[in-house]
Amino acid sequence: MGRSDSPSGGKLGTFDGTNTASLSSTHRSRKQLGSEIEPNYNMTESDMTLEGLAERWQSYQALMRKRYAEEPFFKRWTKSKWMLLFSSLLMLGYSAVVLVVVVGYKSERFENAEVAVEFHGTIIYLAMAASIAGIATAAVGLYGIVRENRVWLSWYTFLLWPVFALYVAVGYEAFAGTQSNRRARLQKAWNNTYTREQRLIVQKNLKCCGFQGPSYFGAYDMRCFPMTNLPGCQYKYNQYEYNLLTTFWTYSFSLVPVQLFVMLVALLCSNHVDGMLRSGRPGLKSFKEE
Repeated sequence: MGRSDSPSGGKLGTFDGTNTASLSSTHRSRKQLGSEIEPNYNMTESDMTLEGLAERWQSYQALMRKRYAEEPFFKRWTKSKWMLLFSSLLMLGYSAVVLVVVVGYKSERFENAEVAVEFHGTIIYLAMAASIAGIATAAVGLYGIVRENRVWLSWYTFLLWPVFALYVAVGYEAFAGTQSNRRARLQKAWNNTYTREQRLIVQKNLKCCGFQGPSYFGAYDMRCFPMTNLPGCQYKYNQYEYNLLTTFWTYSFSLVPVQLFVMLVALLCSNHVDGMLRSGRPGLKSFKEE
């Protein structure tokens, strides 16, 4: 369309047909709310220009700002916002539990924790990274939910992916350790790789001496010596490794569907955290975005 004169003699702004799709929803909402803002208001040709639509958009925002201030929060919160809140708190909860467990292992609060930290440090540190990333991501999401800020929620949705990858990495690392020939692998490591200090850690925690017996690559001290009655570490160590790694990958993989649920909720609901209309055009912002 070209330029046309308004009834008052002033020039109207240029109306670009390519903006029709992005502004049509705004125009319809303004037409519906026209009677609430200005009784007996009739749409004019000037309302179809960019200047007219911008003016009507500001009127709509003034009305919504007033309603938003008067309504209680539980009426303003959409179902999508409640779902986002639930999923974020869920991730915050299980990430905090994982962090507590990891700190317990690092501080040797659990039985035989010294063995787990010494020989499975990769899994421990991956779990720590996953839990810290989960807590930080949940904090980003909660801030975006409370502030109803879609930029923060976009970052929250993106950060859920590395958190998911870290939890899967913990499970994969532990599962791979249970599938290999543990008995042969542990014996080879005991004979060729472990230092005396590492053998002492296993012997002290599992109350054994040597691998197959006291005389088979034993690390001698006050408890372990050739004539001791302590059994070899082969059976106890093999069982401990199996139980520990199985516990790690079971709990890690059990969090995968929960994490996928959190990610799905974020993808579907982060753009509907409130009931506000968005203009779809740069320069026309809601009062929350100003």
